Parts: sequence; structure tokens; C-alpha cells
Amino acid sequence: MIAVIVNPVAGRGKAIAKFPDVRKILEHFSLKYEVFQTRGPYDATDIAQRIRDSGDFEKILIVGGDGTINEVIQSLVGSRIPILPVPLGTGNDFAKYLYPHKKFDSILYNYLLLDKAVDIDVGVVTLTGSERYFINGMGIGFDSEVLKNMEKMRILKGDFLYTASAILTFLSFGGADLRISINNGEQSFDGRLLLFNVGNGQYLGGGFRLFPKASLRDGLLDISMISPMGPKRFFTNFYKAFKGKHLHIPEVTYLKASQIAVSSQNPFCLQLDGELMKGLSEIEVHVLRKSLSVIL
Repeated sequence: MIAVIVNPVAGRGKAIAKFPDVRKILEHFSLKYEVFQTRGPYDATDIAQRIRDSGDFEKILIVGGDGTINEVIQSLVGSRIPILPVPLGTGNDFAKYLYPHKKFDSILYNYLLLDKAVDIDVGVVTLTGSERYFINGMGIGFDSEVLKNMEKMRILKGDFLYTASAILTFLSFGGADLRISINNGEQSFDGRLLLFNVGNGQYLGGGFRLFPKASLRDGLLDISMISPMGPKRFFTNFYKAFKGKHLHIPEVTYLKASQIAVSSQNPFCLQLDGELMKGLSEIEVHVLRKSLSVIL
């Protein structure tokens, strides 16, 4: 039996609009399945926990975007139930890395019948006494400001939405003052950054290949730190990040680590797989090796 978790608001309605096509493919293969539709924030986490506890399902299709996947994995890390993302959200960065150049229907036709699954790493953020997993990446500074502005742009969709919001954010955001410790003090940074990102996969923010050296199975997280730069320099190099061609820029520092600590005297926002968290003063980040099963 296959569990199908559908987020009806993912992709601003795209997931539910395309779900009849998903259902047709499931029925084309004569597969037994049960549909679970989310009703609000974090509902996917509760649904995934019920699916895991039941023991009745062999795999989970996640019909939505990176935010929906993030909610689901909160209940699946450490289990043996594999997930198959069906990328129909606003941000589909995880699927872009796992299944390059494939649309949702192509992914289903190519991978739905496969029993082969691989175990991948998951990032862990500890904040205010609790832990949250991330499958894709996290960001402080520019990323969180972009998400704030995206909420105001209700007409645009998809990758263009993020691009437009990023340009608007650059014109109004000066950077975040952060103190960063890497691998328990082996390296450190104290100063202002335009972007501070930690990646598990290669893509973040609606198509930006911020972590071109990232692997989901190397037991390490990739770190990208970008110092403030002027408008001309920013826009000249902006689209290089889409292709992962930005690492040579002097303002970019790129590292790999298994443990990171971040703090600030000023409360900051954090985006975690595209979901916004506010009012933080310190976090710790580490990697959990080969802890999530994915159909690949």
C-alpha cells in the first residue's frame, strides 16, 4: 500500500490542481493507495507519524514542495519508509537535485514502481530547546528577508517569484551580524554577512545551486557565506548562483563541516527548507548520517 500525502495549498494551488494527473498514474499501474490531505501547517508531520505507526504502508508519495517534504520528514527520520517527492510546490529544490530535469509525471513513471531506496543524510537544527530536521538547506539573513517579501507578492509563482523577491530584498537589506563557530571552534567568523546558508542538497531558494559540491551521502554539510557587495557587483553575479558558478567570487566563502553554531546580539530569522522562523538569537546545526530513506 502506498500513502499519498497531498498539500492542497502547495504551489499556490498547483498541487491540488495536478493531483488528478497523479491519481491517473497510480491507477495506470493498478496500485493500491490511500490519500491523506493536509488541512493546515504541520499537519503533514502528524499524518506521517500516523502512517509510520500504522505499519501498513511501503512508501510515501509527497505531493507538494520543499516545505511539505520538510514537514513529513520530521516524523520519518530513522524509519525505513522511503519517500518519493512529487514536485508540485512553489519551491522544488530537493526534487531538482534528486531527479534532474524531470517533471512530476516523469518522476512517477520512472520511479513509482521501484523498490530500490537509498539512505541519505539529514541536517538537524537545534533551537530554543527543540530540534528540527532539514532535507535541503537553511539560511539566515538574505534568505529569510526574501521569504518575508515573497508573502507580499501574491501574483507571482514559481522560480520567478523568488527571483523578483530577491531583487527587492537586495535593495532594502544591509546584512546580518553573526558569530559563527565551525566544527567546535576549528574555524570561526564574526561579522556582517549578506547570506549565510547551510546545505544538505545542492539547491536552495527556488533553483539557486548554492552548494555545487554538496552530496546527500558524505556525512557533511556545505556552508556558503557571502559578504555584502554593491548593487552592480551583486546583479552581475546574481545568476551565476543558478548554475553553481559563483564559488570563485571573492565575497564567497565555501566550506564543509559536520557541526556549526551561530549566534547574534540581534534577533534573526531563519529559513529552513523554505519555511520561516523568527526571533532567534542562537542555533546549532549538525548532520545525521544516512537517516532518511528515499526512492532513487
